[in-house]
Amino acid sequence: MTALTDSEEDESDEEERAEEQTQDGLSVLLDRIDRLRQGSESDKRESLNILLEQTDEFGQKSEFLWRLTRAYCDVHDVSITQEEKKTYAENGNLLPVL
Repeated sequence: MTALTDSEEDESDEEERAEEQTQDGLSVLLDRIDRLRQGSESDKRESLNILLEQTDEFGQKSEFLWRLTRAYCDVHDVSITQEEKKTYAENGNLLPVL
């Protein structure tokens, strides 16, 4: 077994801190989204927009993708026109599967 050098230990510590910050940021985001989901039609639309803005950062996390899928369903359900419902259904169907 080889010992880690100081620079390797520093890199490992930095990676751990970055992952913790990402997880903390994701938790805060998901809590906010869950609260918005309980609100009005405009809150549900806002939650979808917030999630779409965060896709680059969290788009590979299953918890995030679940909320994004659910947000598409919620906005689909509150939409009035068939065309709008179709758009949300199609866009939600394009989400990646983990």
